[in-house]
Amino acid sequence: MFVNVKKKAVEATLWSVVRIGVDQVFSFIVFVVIARILGPVEVGLFAIGMIVAEIGRIFATSGFSDAVTKAGADDEEIVSRVAFWGNVGMAVVCAALITVLARPISWLMATDRLEGVLTALAWTLPISAGGAIHMARQLRRFGHKTLAIRSIVAGLIGSVVAVWAAYHNFGVYALVIQRFITELVTTLTAWLAFRWWPSVKFTRAQLIEVLPFSASMSASKLIGVINSRVQDMIIGIFVGAASVGFYRVARRTIDMLSIGTLTPISTVSVNLFVAIREDQAKVKQTFTRLLSVSGALSFPAFFGLAAIAKDLVTILYGERWLDVVPLMQALSLFCIPSLISLLFLPVLTSFGQSKKALRFTTIQFIVTVILALVAAPFGLWPIILSLLARGYVMIPYQIRLIEPHTKCSLAEVGLAILRPLAAASAMGLACYFLVEYGLAPIQNVIWRLIAAVSAGIIIYTTVLSLIDRQSIVWLIQLARSRAEKRS
Repeated sequence: MFVNVKKKAVEATLWSVVRIGVDQVFSFIVFVVIARILGPVEVGLFAIGMIVAEIGRIFATSGFSDAVTKAGADDEEIVSRVAFWGNVGMAVVCAALITVLARPISWLMATDRLEGVLTALAWTLPISAGGAIHMARQLRRFGHKTLAIRSIVAGLIGSVVAVWAAYHNFGVYALVIQRFITELVTTLTAWLAFRWWPSVKFTRAQLIEVLPFSASMSASKLIGVINSRVQDMIIGIFVGAASVGFYRVARRTIDMLSIGTLTPISTVSVNLFVAIREDQAKVKQTFTRLLSVSGALSFPAFFGLAAIAKDLVTILYGERWLDVVPLMQALSLFCIPSLISLLFLPVLTSFGQSKKALRFTTIQFIVTVILALVAAPFGLWPIILSLLARGYVMIPYQIRLIEPHTKCSLAEVGLAILRPLAAASAMGLACYFLVEYGLAPIQNVIWRLIAAVSAGIIIYTTVLSLIDRQSIVWLIQLARSRAEKRS
């Protein structure tokens, strides 16, 4: 049985990579285009609006989706009914609440322009809620291929419309339009992918039974989102919308790497851990292997970005955004906390430990807010450093919370990621000095970037093959499994 689940997980991982990767590419291209057209203030306004909308989306939808993922086969149908109508109801309530609060939030940020953005983004929530459970049920069956294809279509349509709007002087609302179109098409395709009509036949007792777990997971993820975006709000209040724009461009680029290299594995790991959670040896083996493989994929991307940040920002965003470069290089150091965090919640979700997740994210939230508020009066950089400090300080506590399930200590986690981290660090340093000195005579920034990336791939592959052949073997097995599946 485990072999069959493993094959499905590998296949699902690869299709999840495709789906998330293409989604992010489309949205990132649109973000780059609009960032080149608009200034930091407009980008900052949209970033603040998205924080509020994302908080509403997590609160309204994610906990119910997790309940469907966790439900047993016999309970899936009734849990799905409850979750669907709970999603839709909460989404409408959240959208209405954000609409009412749009003006006070705009006043707090000292800009009237934010009110319209907030109101528009609020009503994407019911659209998103309409397809969340259909998607959860499809993913529960490792149906990543179907959703990947349909998600690509949604991203393409939303991106094309957003680019058209940007070039026709819609300004910041080009990004708002993209959000609307993408959510709408994604929901429609989710319904087509999983043909299920959500009946209203469920009892109050069944709703009450689902609510505790859903509420705990929603609260946990909600606090997690606030943890990751509280800096934007504090920067907006204490420093200004323009600084939010610079920070958001840097963070969006870093997040693009994180989503492309870590999120696909994190998404599939929930179902994988659910399937093997009764076998402790398999759980430990799978967890450490996921750490090594994820590190081998993500660390070189983070350190490579830090090395080529100046040329990359010049090409993507233009020279007026060069203030983003040091921010981007500092945030690349967040690679280890990002890796741990993206496997932390899937483990707790798989074992039904919503209270642990909520406890951790609550403590993390308190630490984040305290550090950020202490740093805020001193400017943007102290806030950035407080974010990095929080990420590393919380790692030991994360590992301790999941150790009863993974049987992996902090030392074992460190050993699992040590070799890919060393290889990526060596590559990053080599590429940085290569860009600064060896490739400096190359005047064309695009050719210089291509040369640096090519050198980085060669250096990293060589170093990793010398010090961590096992990770390379696992990566080859992953690719070979995909090729065999096609055959």
